[in-house]
Amino acid sequence: MNLELLNRAINAAKENNFVQKFIKELSNYLENDNKRENNMPKEEDEAIKNSLREEDCLYQVVDRGLNGIYLLNTKNNKIFEETNIPKELQTKLDNDFILRYKNGEYIFEEELTDDFFNSLVSREEFEHIKEKFIKESNILEIAPETKFKVVTREDDYSVLSYENNTIKVPNALLPYFIYSDTILKYENGKFI
Repeated sequence: MNLELLNRAINAAKENNFVQKFIKELSNYLENDNKRENNMPKEEDEAIKNSLREEDCLYQVVDRGLNGIYLLNTKNNKIFEETNIPKELQTKLDNDFILRYKNGEYIFEEELTDDFFNSLVSREEFEHIKEKFIKESNILEIAPETKFKVVTREDDYSVLSYENNTIKVPNALLPYFIYSDTILKYENGKFI
């Protein structure tokens, strides 16, 4: 009986020691990772951000960060935290606002932002548009791996080409930021 009690005590000590070692190793890893991040030369950090900025490109505000604003590059869908936005402009920005990077600074695109918000449809309206599109087009008969190329974009619809054919698609089923020659595929009732 005493031997069993001793074995339990030894196993509990081993388990406790294992947990303590794990916590210590995890703490060391997180501390080192934080040091690496904070020790990145400012020039290197700025060079990375500069590579994400494109002249005359549109950016969508996706969130606020501790040091700046998280932006989505609408051409390549990369998200990064931009700290080079004047505080005065930052206070006016909200999620989904559109900015243009021009001549080394960000400019709020009020008209494009309004247009973006006006293009949004309710979930019910989206489902109605999707059902109507499925009934009127042959989209479900097209192979799922088919790639569609944006030919033109009008106010309410866009023309996409695929395998020597074209199809008219309601803009509500397309990503807002698409350009001519963008390649899309159809998945779960919308183009991505």
